[in-house]
Amino acid sequence: MEIGSSTSSQLVTNSQELVGAKLAKKQQVAEGEAALKLLESASIDSPAATGNLGAHINIKA
Repeated sequence: MEIGSSTSSQLVTNSQELVGAKLAKKQQVAEGEAALKLLESASIDSPAATGNLGAHINIKA
């Protein structure tokens, strides 16, 4: 059985699509990792609330 030119070109097209999909996935993973690193570097440790600071609000004018 001989592979025709249309079947051969379809195999090449499928192979190219697979390579493109793999590259796209690698790019998405890299961007996700970069986004996580950015979020981690931007996180600020906020001090814990102490005492009753801000618990009483003066509403008299």
